[in-house]
Amino acid sequence: MWKEEVALKTPYQWDEVLKRLEHEPTFSVHSAEKRLSIPLYIDGDYAVVKVKRISDDPVLFEINSGHHNKEKILEEVYTILQLETQFEELHHHLSQTTISPLIDQFAHTPITVSNDPFACLISCIIHQQIQRSFAIQVTKRFVRMYGERVENAWFFPSPEKIASLTIEELRDLQLSVRKAEYMIGIAKAWSEGTLRHEEYRDLPSEEIGKELLKLKGVGPWTVENFLLFGLGRKDIFPVGDVGIQIALQKLLNLDEKPSKEIMEYVKEQASPYGSYAALYLWKSIE
Repeated sequence: MWKEEVALKTPYQWDEVLKRLEHEPTFSVHSAEKRLSIPLYIDGDYAVVKVKRISDDPVLFEINSGHHNKEKILEEVYTILQLETQFEELHHHLSQTTISPLIDQFAHTPITVSNDPFACLISCIIHQQIQRSFAIQVTKRFVRMYGERVENAWFFPSPEKIASLTIEELRDLQLSVRKAEYMIGIAKAWSEGTLRHEEYRDLPSEEIGKELLKLKGVGPWTVENFLLFGLGRKDIFPVGDVGIQIALQKLLNLDEKPSKEIMEYVKEQASPYGSYAALYLWKSIE
Protein backbone atom coordinates (compact mmCIF):
# COMPACT_ATOMS: atom_id res chain seq x y z
CA MET A 1 0.00 0.00 0.00
CA TRP A 2 1.42 3.38 -1.00
CA LYS A 3 0.27 6.89 -0.10
CA GLU A 4 0.78 10.20 -1.88
CA GLU A 5 -0.09 13.75 -0.87
CA VAL A 6 -1.12 16.12 -3.66
CA ALA A 7 -1.32 19.89 -3.19
CA LEU A 8 -3.26 22.13 -5.58
CA LYS A 9 -2.39 25.72 -6.43
CA THR A 10 -6.00 26.89 -6.73
CA PRO A 11 -9.25 26.39 -4.78
CA TYR A 12 -11.18 23.25 -5.70
CA GLN A 13 -14.84 22.49 -4.92
CA TRP A 14 -14.39 18.99 -3.52
CA ASP A 15 -17.87 18.93 -1.93
CA GLU A 16 -19.41 19.56 -5.36
CA VAL A 17 -17.37 16.70 -6.81
CA LEU A 18 -18.58 14.32 -4.09
CA LYS A 19 -22.16 15.46 -4.64
CA ARG A 20 -21.94 14.65 -8.35
CA LEU A 21 -20.12 11.34 -8.01
CA GLU A 22 -22.41 9.91 -5.34
CA HIS A 23 -24.84 9.15 -8.18
CA GLU A 24 -22.25 7.29 -10.25
CA PRO A 25 -22.72 3.49 -10.07
CA THR A 26 -19.10 2.53 -9.40
CA PHE A 27 -17.76 5.40 -7.27
CA SER A 28 -18.09 5.12 -3.49
CA VAL A 29 -18.58 8.47 -1.77
CA HIS A 30 -18.03 8.89 1.98
CA SER A 31 -19.30 12.42 2.51
CA ALA A 32 -18.64 12.64 6.25
CA GLU A 33 -14.97 11.75 5.72
CA LYS A 34 -14.67 13.82 2.53
CA ARG A 35 -13.40 10.63 0.90
CA LEU A 36 -13.91 8.93 -2.45
CA SER A 37 -13.11 5.41 -3.68
CA ILE A 38 -12.43 5.02 -7.41
CA PRO A 39 -12.34 1.60 -9.11
CA LEU A 40 -9.80 1.44 -11.95
CA TYR A 41 -8.67 -1.26 -14.36
CA ILE A 42 -4.87 -0.92 -14.56
CA ASP A 43 -2.44 -3.21 -16.41
CA GLY A 44 -5.07 -5.93 -16.62
CA ASP A 45 -5.76 -5.78 -12.86
CA TYR A 46 -8.50 -4.35 -10.70
CA ALA A 47 -7.38 -1.46 -8.52
CA VAL A 48 -9.30 0.53 -5.92
CA VAL A 49 -7.96 4.02 -5.24
CA LYS A 50 -8.94 6.14 -2.24
CA VAL A 51 -8.85 9.93 -2.43
CA LYS A 52 -9.40 12.08 0.65
CA ARG A 53 -9.26 15.83 1.15
CA ILE A 54 -7.12 16.50 4.20
CA SER A 55 -6.88 20.28 3.93
CA ASP A 56 -8.94 22.98 2.27
CA ASP A 57 -6.57 25.93 2.56
CA PRO A 58 -4.30 25.10 0.87
CA VAL A 59 -6.13 22.29 -0.96
CA LEU A 60 -4.39 19.04 -0.08
CA PHE A 61 -5.41 15.50 -1.03
CA GLU A 62 -4.22 12.12 0.16
CA ILE A 63 -4.28 9.38 -2.49
CA ASN A 64 -3.57 5.72 -1.71
CA SER A 65 -3.87 2.32 -3.34
CA GLY A 66 -2.53 -1.19 -3.06
CA HIS A 67 -1.81 -1.40 -6.80
CA HIS A 68 1.87 -1.34 -7.75
CA ASN A 69 1.59 1.05 -10.73
CA LYS A 70 1.57 4.27 -8.74
CA GLU A 71 2.43 6.47 -11.73
CA LYS A 72 -0.50 5.21 -13.82
CA ILE A 73 -2.90 5.43 -10.87
CA LEU A 74 -1.98 9.06 -10.20
CA GLU A 75 -2.30 9.89 -13.90
CA GLU A 76 -5.83 8.45 -13.96
CA VAL A 77 -6.86 10.23 -10.75
CA TYR A 78 -5.59 13.56 -12.09
CA THR A 79 -7.65 13.00 -15.25
CA ILE A 80 -10.83 11.82 -13.53
CA LEU A 81 -10.83 14.63 -10.96
CA GLN A 82 -9.32 17.22 -13.34
CA LEU A 83 -6.85 18.28 -10.65
CA GLU A 84 -4.79 20.41 -13.02
CA THR A 85 -7.67 22.57 -14.26
CA GLN A 86 -6.60 26.19 -14.90
CA PHE A 87 -9.61 27.76 -13.22
CA GLU A 88 -8.39 31.35 -13.27
CA GLU A 89 -7.88 31.26 -17.02
CA LEU A 90 -11.28 29.77 -17.82
CA HIS A 91 -13.09 31.98 -15.28
CA HIS A 92 -11.52 35.08 -16.81
CA HIS A 93 -12.76 34.01 -20.23
CA LEU A 94 -16.29 33.05 -19.12
CA SER A 95 -16.67 36.23 -17.05
CA GLN A 96 -16.84 38.09 -20.36
CA THR A 97 -19.73 35.98 -21.68
CA THR A 98 -23.48 35.71 -21.18
CA ILE A 99 -23.05 33.23 -18.31
CA SER A 100 -20.82 35.57 -16.28
CA PRO A 101 -23.37 35.81 -13.39
CA LEU A 102 -22.79 32.11 -12.68
CA ILE A 103 -19.01 32.33 -12.28
CA ASP A 104 -18.92 33.44 -8.65
CA GLN A 105 -21.59 30.92 -7.70
CA PHE A 106 -19.88 27.86 -9.18
CA ALA A 107 -16.24 28.93 -9.43
CA HIS A 108 -13.61 26.20 -9.03
CA THR A 109 -16.07 23.38 -9.71
CA PRO A 110 -14.31 20.86 -11.98
CA ILE A 111 -15.79 18.63 -14.65
CA THR A 112 -15.27 15.08 -13.43
CA VAL A 113 -14.40 12.47 -16.04
CA SER A 114 -15.57 8.86 -16.06
CA ASN A 115 -13.21 6.21 -14.69
CA ASP A 116 -14.24 4.05 -17.68
CA PRO A 117 -15.12 5.61 -21.07
CA PHE A 118 -16.98 2.47 -22.16
CA ALA A 119 -19.10 2.64 -19.00
CA CYS A 120 -19.86 6.29 -19.76
CA LEU A 121 -21.08 5.44 -23.27
CA ILE A 122 -23.34 2.62 -22.05
CA SER A 123 -24.66 4.82 -19.23
CA CYS A 124 -25.53 7.51 -21.79
CA ILE A 125 -27.66 4.94 -23.63
CA ILE A 126 -29.46 3.99 -20.42
CA HIS A 127 -30.13 7.68 -19.61
CA GLN A 128 -31.63 8.49 -23.01
CA GLN A 129 -35.13 10.01 -22.79
CA ILE A 130 -35.98 8.84 -19.26
CA GLN A 131 -36.06 10.59 -15.90
CA ARG A 132 -32.58 11.01 -14.44
CA SER A 133 -33.39 9.48 -11.05
CA PHE A 134 -34.86 6.37 -12.69
CA ALA A 135 -31.85 6.07 -15.03
CA ILE A 136 -29.50 6.20 -12.02
CA GLN A 137 -31.44 3.39 -10.33
CA VAL A 138 -31.42 1.22 -13.46
CA THR A 139 -27.68 1.76 -14.01
CA LYS A 140 -26.86 0.80 -10.41
CA ARG A 141 -28.98 -2.36 -10.67
CA PHE A 142 -27.27 -3.22 -13.94
CA VAL A 143 -23.80 -2.83 -12.40
CA ARG A 144 -24.67 -4.95 -9.38
CA MET A 145 -26.21 -7.64 -11.56
CA TYR A 146 -23.42 -8.00 -14.13
CA GLY A 147 -20.40 -6.12 -12.78
CA GLU A 148 -17.53 -7.32 -10.58
CA ARG A 149 -17.08 -6.52 -6.89
CA VAL A 150 -13.49 -6.11 -5.69
CA GLU A 151 -12.39 -4.71 -2.32
CA ASN A 152 -15.98 -3.67 -1.65
CA ALA A 153 -16.02 -1.62 -4.89
CA TRP A 154 -18.13 -2.27 -7.99
CA PHE A 155 -16.60 -2.40 -11.46
CA PHE A 156 -18.76 -1.75 -14.51
CA PRO A 157 -19.55 -4.83 -16.65
CA SER A 158 -16.94 -5.36 -19.35
CA PRO A 159 -17.74 -4.97 -23.06
CA GLU A 160 -17.36 -8.74 -23.44
CA LYS A 161 -19.84 -9.39 -20.63
CA ILE A 162 -22.48 -7.03 -22.04
CA ALA A 163 -21.96 -8.42 -25.55
CA SER A 164 -22.80 -11.89 -24.21
CA LEU A 165 -26.12 -10.83 -22.65
CA THR A 166 -29.51 -11.36 -24.22
CA ILE A 167 -32.19 -8.75 -24.82
CA GLU A 168 -34.44 -10.64 -22.38
CA GLU A 169 -31.85 -10.37 -19.59
CA LEU A 170 -31.60 -6.62 -20.06
CA ARG A 171 -35.39 -6.28 -20.30
CA ASP A 172 -35.58 -7.69 -16.76
CA LEU A 173 -33.84 -4.46 -15.64
CA GLN A 174 -36.70 -2.38 -17.12
CA LEU A 175 -34.74 -1.47 -20.21
CA SER A 176 -36.59 -1.22 -23.51
CA VAL A 177 -35.95 -3.72 -26.30
CA ARG A 178 -34.37 -0.95 -28.35
CA LYS A 179 -31.97 0.15 -25.59
CA ALA A 180 -31.03 -3.48 -24.92
CA GLU A 181 -30.18 -3.89 -28.61
CA TYR A 182 -28.15 -0.68 -28.60
CA MET A 183 -26.14 -1.69 -25.51
CA ILE A 184 -25.31 -5.15 -26.86
CA GLY A 185 -24.41 -3.73 -30.28
CA ILE A 186 -22.10 -1.07 -28.79
CA ALA A 187 -20.46 -3.65 -26.52
CA LYS A 188 -19.76 -5.91 -29.50
CA ALA A 189 -18.31 -3.04 -31.53
CA TRP A 190 -16.09 -2.02 -28.58
CA SER A 191 -14.85 -5.55 -27.80
CA GLU A 192 -14.38 -6.67 -31.41
CA GLY A 193 -12.20 -3.69 -32.37
CA THR A 194 -14.69 -1.95 -34.66
CA LEU A 195 -14.12 1.22 -32.66
CA ARG A 196 -10.70 2.86 -32.22
CA HIS A 197 -11.48 3.46 -28.55
CA GLU A 198 -7.86 2.99 -27.43
CA GLU A 199 -7.04 6.15 -29.40
CA TYR A 200 -9.98 8.25 -28.18
CA ARG A 201 -7.99 10.34 -25.71
CA ASP A 202 -5.84 11.60 -28.59
CA LEU A 203 -8.29 11.71 -31.52
CA PRO A 204 -10.10 14.97 -32.41
CA SER A 205 -13.67 15.21 -31.11
CA GLU A 206 -15.12 15.43 -34.62
CA GLU A 207 -13.43 12.20 -35.65
CA ILE A 208 -14.69 10.36 -32.59
CA GLY A 209 -18.18 11.72 -33.18
CA LYS A 210 -18.26 10.50 -36.77
CA GLU A 211 -17.24 7.02 -35.65
CA LEU A 212 -19.76 6.80 -32.80
CA LEU A 213 -22.66 8.14 -34.86
CA LYS A 214 -22.41 5.03 -37.05
CA LEU A 215 -23.57 2.94 -34.08
CA LYS A 216 -27.27 2.26 -33.62
CA GLY A 217 -28.67 4.24 -30.71
CA VAL A 218 -25.96 6.90 -30.72
CA GLY A 219 -27.05 10.41 -31.65
CA PRO A 220 -25.57 13.90 -31.14
CA TRP A 221 -26.70 14.08 -27.45
CA THR A 222 -24.93 10.81 -26.62
CA VAL A 223 -21.78 11.83 -28.48
CA GLU A 224 -21.61 15.19 -26.70
CA ASN A 225 -22.10 13.64 -23.28
CA PHE A 226 -19.48 11.01 -24.02
CA LEU A 227 -16.95 13.61 -25.17
CA LEU A 228 -17.65 15.79 -22.13
CA PHE A 229 -17.94 13.26 -19.30
CA GLY A 230 -16.25 10.22 -20.85
CA LEU A 231 -13.18 11.96 -22.24
CA GLY A 232 -13.18 15.34 -20.46
CA ARG A 233 -13.17 17.49 -23.59
CA LYS A 234 -13.14 21.18 -22.62
CA ASP A 235 -15.19 22.72 -25.42
CA ILE A 236 -18.47 20.80 -25.60
CA PHE A 237 -21.63 22.92 -25.38
CA PRO A 238 -24.71 20.81 -26.24
CA VAL A 239 -27.05 23.37 -27.81
CA GLY A 240 -29.82 20.78 -28.07
CA ASP A 241 -29.75 19.85 -24.37
CA VAL A 242 -33.08 20.75 -22.72
CA GLY A 243 -31.45 21.38 -19.33
CA ILE A 244 -29.05 23.93 -20.77
CA GLN A 245 -31.89 25.60 -22.66
CA ILE A 246 -33.99 25.88 -19.47
CA ALA A 247 -31.02 27.21 -17.49
CA LEU A 248 -30.28 29.84 -20.11
CA GLN A 249 -33.95 30.82 -20.28
CA LYS A 250 -33.91 31.35 -16.52
CA LEU A 251 -30.59 33.22 -16.58
CA LEU A 252 -31.73 35.60 -19.32
CA ASN A 253 -35.26 35.89 -17.93
CA LEU A 254 -36.80 34.86 -21.26
CA ASP A 255 -40.49 34.06 -21.74
CA GLU A 256 -39.61 30.93 -23.70
CA LYS A 257 -36.62 28.71 -24.35
CA PRO A 258 -33.77 30.49 -26.16
CA SER A 259 -33.68 30.26 -29.94
CA LYS A 260 -31.12 28.24 -31.81
CA GLU A 261 -29.38 31.50 -32.69
CA ILE A 262 -29.02 32.46 -29.02
CA MET A 263 -27.73 28.98 -28.14
CA GLU A 264 -25.15 29.12 -30.92
CA TYR A 265 -24.11 32.63 -29.86
CA VAL A 266 -23.49 31.52 -26.25
CA LYS A 267 -21.63 28.46 -27.51
CA GLU A 268 -19.37 30.67 -29.63
CA GLN A 269 -18.81 33.06 -26.71
CA ALA A 270 -17.86 30.26 -24.31
CA SER A 271 -15.37 28.54 -26.62
CA PRO A 272 -12.79 27.13 -25.83
CA TYR A 273 -14.43 26.48 -22.44
CA GLY A 274 -17.88 25.42 -23.60
CA SER A 275 -17.92 22.41 -21.29
CA TYR A 276 -17.59 24.62 -18.22
CA ALA A 277 -20.29 26.96 -19.48
CA ALA A 278 -22.54 23.91 -19.86
CA LEU A 279 -21.60 22.61 -16.40
CA TYR A 280 -22.38 25.91 -14.67
CA LEU A 281 -25.70 26.21 -16.49
CA TRP A 282 -26.69 22.68 -15.47
CA LYS A 283 -25.72 23.40 -11.88
CA SER A 284 -27.82 26.58 -11.84
CA ILE A 285 -31.01 24.51 -12.10
CA GLU A 286 -30.10 21.59 -9.84
